Amino acid sequence: MDLNNMPEVLFPEFSTKLSRRRLLAGVVGTAAAATLAGCAATAPKSNSSISYLPSGVLPPDANMSPGRMDTGYAPPANFKPRVVYHPPVPAHKIVPVGAFGIIPRSAWTTAGPNMRTIQPMAGVHLITFHHTGDPHPIYFDSLEQTAQYWELIREYERRVGFEDIAYHFGIDRMGRVWQLRDLKYRGEHVRDGFAPPHWLMEYIQYRNSPTQPVHGRYIWNAHNIGVASIGNFMLQEPTVQQRQTILRFGALLRRLYSIPIYHCYTHRELVATECPGHNLQPYMVYIRKNNIL
Repeated sequence: MDLNNMPEVLFPEFSTKLSRRRLLAGVVGTAAAATLAGCAATAPKSNSSISYLPSGVLPPDANMSPGRMDTGYAPPANFKPRVVYHPPVPAHKIVPVGAFGIIPRSAWTTAGPNMRTIQPMAGVHLITFHHTGDPHPIYFDSLEQTAQYWELIREYERRVGFEDIAYHFGIDRMGRVWQLRDLKYRGEHVRDGFAPPHWLMEYIQYRNSPTQPVHGRYIWNAHNIGVASIGNFMLQEPTVQQRQTILRFGALLRRLYSIPIYHCYTHRELVATECPGHNLQPYMVYIRKNNIL
C-alpha cells in the first residue's frame, strides 16, 4: 500500500476531505508545538474549576453491571507461531513512508484479513488507545524484531478467531507508527460492553454520544480507530518516544476526522480491563483534560 498519499489511501475519506498539501502543512511543515497549538485552537475547552469535558454523554443505567475483564489480545507466553517469521523482503523494505513516516503493513506481513466476515469501518467517530498487554515486559527496539512481533500478534489473533490483527495502528518503543489493520475495516480492539463506559465515572458529559446501547450492549468497535503501544504498562513504563507519538499522532487523527476530545478513550474507560495500564492511564487523562491531545 502506497502511503505517500495518506489522506486518500491510509485515511479514506470517511467524514472529511483533507488534501496532502494541507496535511503536510499541518504535520510536516510545522514544529510539534505548532501542530498541537492548531489542535488546541479547534478543540473544545474544558473548565478547569470542575471535572468535566463538554458534550458526549451516555446516560448511566443502574440496572447494568460491568462485564468480565476484556483480555486475550496478546499471545500467551507459551504461544508458538506455526512458522518462523521473516519480514517480507526484498520486495518490501521496512521503511517509513508518507507525510507522518508510517511503516506500511507490507513491511511486516503479506497476509490479508478474513474477507468473508470482516466489516467495513463506515466512518470514524472515536479513537481508543491501548497497550499490547503482553504477559511480560517488552524491551526490543529494532525494526525487524518489531515486525516479527506484529506478525506474531496477527497470527495469534487470527488463530483464536479474529478477522485480522485487532488494531489499526501500533506505536513501537522508539515512537515509530506502524500500519496494522487497514482503516477501511472495523477493528476488534474493544469487545462489547454491558455497562456504560467508565469514562462517565470521571467526567460529566451531555450529548454527542459515540454509540448507543444495542440490546443492552455497547458496541465499541464501530467507527473506532484502535491505536496500541507496544508493552505491558502494568509492568513497565511507556517510553518517552511512545508518549510523544501518542500525543502527536492522536492529534493528527483528531484533525483528520474532526474527532472531539471527549471521543478519545482508553480501553479501560469503555469496558472492564486493565488496558492501557496504570503507567499510561494518568498520562492519557492529563493530555485530554489539558486539551493538548
